Amino acid sequence: MAVRVVLAVVVVLVGAVVAGALFFFVFTTFMRLWRRAQGKGYTGPITPIVLMTACLTGLVGGAFVAAVTVPGRGVGGTVVAVVLATALVVVAPLAGPGLIVLLLPARPVRSGRRRRPRAPFRLLGNVAVAIPVLVIGVLLLNGQPTTVGTRLFLPMALVAILCQSAARRADRIDARPPVDPRPAVVWIRGFGNERRLFGFRRRDEQEVRDRPELRKVFGRRREPMSFEEFFAPAIAKELGRGYGLGNPRDYLPPDGIDRHYATDDSWREQFAELVAGARCVIMAPGDWPELRYEFRVIRELGAHRRLFVFTPPAYRARGIRWGNRMKGYRQETWEDFRVALGDRAGYRLGRDPGPGAVVTFKKDGRAVVLAYDAEEPADYIAAVRRHLADIGTPRPPEVTSA
Repeated sequence: MAVRVVLAVVVVLVGAVVAGALFFFVFTTFMRLWRRAQGKGYTGPITPIVLMTACLTGLVGGAFVAAVTVPGRGVGGTVVAVVLATALVVVAPLAGPGLIVLLLPARPVRSGRRRRPRAPFRLLGNVAVAIPVLVIGVLLLNGQPTTVGTRLFLPMALVAILCQSAARRADRIDARPPVDPRPAVVWIRGFGNERRLFGFRRRDEQEVRDRPELRKVFGRRREPMSFEEFFAPAIAKELGRGYGLGNPRDYLPPDGIDRHYATDDSWREQFAELVAGARCVIMAPGDWPELRYEFRVIRELGAHRRLFVFTPPAYRARGIRWGNRMKGYRQETWEDFRVALGDRAGYRLGRDPGPGAVVTFKKDGRAVVLAYDAEEPADYIAAVRRHLADIGTPRPPEVTSA
C-alpha cells in the first residue's frame, strides 16, 4: 500500500514537472512567434488576438483529435497514447500561429510622425467595466445565479486596464514634450530589445499617480522592468530629459523616454545630431543590427567618454533571466555584446564587469568600470554624475521631479 502511494506521488510530481516544461515551451514559442509578427510590422492589438485565437483553436482541436484517434490498450498502449496525445496537444496550438506568422507579408515600415490610432480605447475600457455589472443585473432580474457575471470581473478588469493604458499612450502622440533646459540624455537600444527585462524596482509616487492601474496589480512591491522603465524617472530627475529615436513600427509610443520618429533617409543624421548635443548616452549591453554604426558615430563625434553601459543588477537576476525567456528573448551576455560590436568600431570592451556595473570609455576606446554591484537606479546615476564632473562636463542643475 505504501509503495503504491509513493509511486502515485512520484507519478503526479513527474506529470507536474512535464506539464510545466511543456507549458513553458508552448508559451515561449508563442511569444517568439508574436515578436516575429511584430518584426513584420503587425504591432496593433489585433495581432495577439488573432494569434491567441489560433492557439486556443489548435489546443482544443488537438485535444479532441488525441481523445478520439489515440486510444491506448494495456500498459504499453497507454504510454504510447499519452506520448502521442501530448505531442498533439503541444504541436497543435503552435501550428496555427506559426503558419499565420510565416504567411504574413511584411508591412512597409512607417516613418515620420506617429498618427493617433482610430481605436476608441477609453470607450472600450469603460464598456469592459460595464459588461459584468450589466450581466449581473440581467441575471438578477431573471432570477438566475450571478456566477457568470462575477467570473467576468477579472478578465474584463484586465481588458479595461489594457485599454486605459493604450489611451494614455495615445495621448502622448499629440502632447508636447515638457520644457527642459538641460541637454538631453540619449538612449540607444535595439528596437527588438525594448521590452527585455532589466531589473526590479519600486515605482515612485509620481509613477503610481500617472498609472493608477499599477497600484492594483503590484502595490508598492518591486516589479520587473525594462531598461527604459528602470532608469527613466531617475535619469529625468538627475541628468536630463531622456530622448531617443522611436521604432518606426510602433503602434503606440511606449512609456518612458520621449521618442522622435525619423524618416528612413534621415535617421542617421538625426541620430548624430542627438549624440552631438547630448548630456550623455546610455545603454544596456545587447546585440542589434545598428549597434556598430551607432558606436562608430559616437566615437567619431568624440562622445564615447560620455557613453555609459549599464549591466543588470544582481538582485533577482535569475528571475529576470527566466522572465526574458518567457517573453521570447534569448539570453545575451557581455561576450555576445563584445562579439557583436567587434574591433573595427575602435572600442575595447574587455572582460565581463559583472552585475550592477557602470562602464564608460577612455579616449583610446578602452573600457573602464566606474562602479560595481549597483542595485538601484540612483547608484548607477551617481557614478555617471561623478564621471561627467571629472571629465569637465558641468554638473546638471538639481531639479525637482514633476
